Amino acid sequence: QDSTVGNYPTRQMDLGYLQTGSDNGVLIHNGILTDNHYVPLGLPIQEFIQRDRDDYGKRHQRHLRPFEEKESAKWIEAIDFARKYGRKTGISVVQVADKEADVAEVFNYALTHRQLFIINGRHDRKLKNSTQTLKPYLQSLTPGGIVERSLLDAKGKAHLCECQITFAKVDLQDLIKPIYVLTLQQLQPIKGQDLAHWMILTNVPVKTLAEAVAIIDTYTRRWTTCEDFHKCLKTGCSIQQRQLQSPQALFNTISLLSLIAIGLLRTRYLALKEHAQKTTNHLINELLSQEELMMADIAADKYLMPIDLTFAQKHTNLWFMLLLARMGGHQGIKQAGMPGWQTIWKGWIYFQALVDGLNMSKNLFLQKNRTYG
Repeated sequence: QDSTVGNYPTRQMDLGYLQTGSDNGVLIHNGILTDNHYVPLGLPIQEFIQRDRDDYGKRHQRHLRPFEEKESAKWIEAIDFARKYGRKTGISVVQVADKEADVAEVFNYALTHRQLFIINGRHDRKLKNSTQTLKPYLQSLTPGGIVERSLLDAKGKAHLCECQITFAKVDLQDLIKPIYVLTLQQLQPIKGQDLAHWMILTNVPVKTLAEAVAIIDTYTRRWTTCEDFHKCLKTGCSIQQRQLQSPQALFNTISLLSLIAIGLLRTRYLALKEHAQKTTNHLINELLSQEELMMADIAADKYLMPIDLTFAQKHTNLWFMLLLARMGGHQGIKQAGMPGWQTIWKGWIYFQALVDGLNMSKNLFLQKNRTYG
């Protein structure tokens, strides 16, 4: 789960405030469902939150309001979805969220309903039956081990750094049940950056270093799901440039574009995986219609270069992503790397226009050759 903002400062319609009283925008909260390999499957949760301007400047009064009326209640819908999904399928869903979800009511709701979570902590909570708080307690523990992890700098470049991991089961004052807490402390600095330090709270058992590393790995997948999805919505689908003048029309448009975005996110994720691992486990046949697959074959003959076919086999996700990129003006994976969302979206719009033309021509042909009597 994660939230992003749609900012519309020049529109006449009043959507509510964001950070300041003069803002005009909406908070968009999304919950993305992935499989156990982190492949995006769908978007079961999407909520549009409009902040009432009368509430601006009254943050200090939020403790007077019931939890159900607070913005923090947005995290509950995905937990309820996971409960229903688990009853129908027998599959457990793990909620993964950032520091904004570090809310006692959210933890307790998940614990009450036996739902799993992995949340980046921000509060230095008190230990139960103790005057000590969580962060000093964790610092006093013997580290569970040191591992090498790839960390990104401000420009997105990966650096292999030694990191110290500590983990423990703790009983916190505000929570109804004990949970597990683990920390990751970067030991080797990256020039120009502060050392990374994470504190992860979870009710997934963590008893070994390997289990702690697995929890951290799961949390970091947020960046290739939620964060990348929001990039697709904003820079690809251009939701902030849509010229609509009513909130409902805007929200409906964003929801429709989100369905396209989640499909493109899945394709791009699998394409990156195929490129990195040199494997081909998924074909685009399950994503594209018969007409789209036919047009992809036609377009590939025109737009894909011979060098592209040395990277990707026909009808794989990487093959289709390279095709959309070329149709969007990309110079090729060897020269420019994997395409960004603006290029992918430009190629997708062009591709869909060709598919529409193909469908129209087929319909006209059928009408011309229709016989009666």
